[in-house]
Amino acid sequence: MEKQSQEWFIDSVLEMSDYLSSVTDIDKLTASFVNSLADIFNVSKVSFMLLDEIKGELSVKAFRGLDPAVTKTRVKLGELFSGWVAKEGKPLLVENIETEFPDLPKSRLTHYSTKSFVIVPVKVKEKIIGVISLTDRKGQELFSEDDLKAFNLISRYFALHIENSRLLEKNKQFSVLDPLTDLFNHTYFHGQLLEEIYRAERYRRPLSIAILDIDKFSDYNKIHSYAAGDNVLIQTGRLIKENIRQTDVPSRYGPDEFSIILPETKLKEALFVGEKIRERIGSAIFTETENRKSSLGMVRLTASVGIAEHSIGLTEEELNRHAASALLEAQEKGGNCVCVFR
Repeated sequence: MEKQSQEWFIDSVLEMSDYLSSVTDIDKLTASFVNSLADIFNVSKVSFMLLDEIKGELSVKAFRGLDPAVTKTRVKLGELFSGWVAKEGKPLLVENIETEFPDLPKSRLTHYSTKSFVIVPVKVKEKIIGVISLTDRKGQELFSEDDLKAFNLISRYFALHIENSRLLEKNKQFSVLDPLTDLFNHTYFHGQLLEEIYRAERYRRPLSIAILDIDKFSDYNKIHSYAAGDNVLIQTGRLIKENIRQTDVPSRYGPDEFSIILPETKLKEALFVGEKIRERIGSAIFTETENRKSSLGMVRLTASVGIAEHSIGLTEEELNRHAASALLEAQEKGGNCVCVFR
């Protein structure tokens, strides 16, 4: 590679890396990367295939210059060139596909406008996460060993950006989730409730919320230990998620309280949801460990539920206060019941 072209290549890679550092969305990240590769290596076709470890197959995550129909193809590990690279974890340089693979069916050759291509694995800490392919270099130029080395180096930069993007997404999830119950946390609940109130008022749609409290939970903790109490919270969170819709927003509201935002839900419908969850909790067998089949400390518990429906002009604080008032009424009645704010 000539000195001038080397300088241009380094500048292009640095520019690409700087831009990718500012992108956190993995779809935008991969799309930007394949477009940059096409310009850097002067090729018509680029594809990044992501590995599904469970299925053991590759699927196209981002591409440039490919027929959209081809991008729906899935490649098993070990199959075709991409599958071989993913399985072996080694890069592949082909200078002339006709002479290097004379037994290849002619139907396969129609996929290539030129006879040369290169494929490299994308590794994160030596773990294969996908492969990148460059084909159909403009001007009918062949790929060289220098191209392979440069491409392999760039793939490492890309892998680092992929890993950073995944870590940021994971941290983002942790920032909105309660680490014990895996439900949304108190902060997320309030932010989401503000959005749902805005949506309900703008489009004149119904909205309700429920607040649930485990009856005599402090007594349970004293008798069975706080660790056992944590397992009750985990199991309760699981029961709540199993009995609501995907559009509902379940959160851990307090130490032993849970809240549920119920979009598009009127008071009568919310009452039905509250009763269903209360019944599921009342009929469940709680154990001192996460193992539901364990016979250790098997007990039955009950829950009180407060329901409130939003009305035009009601603030987030007021709606929460209404649900909390209904919950207090349920507790004063002895628990194990659902009350609504009217």
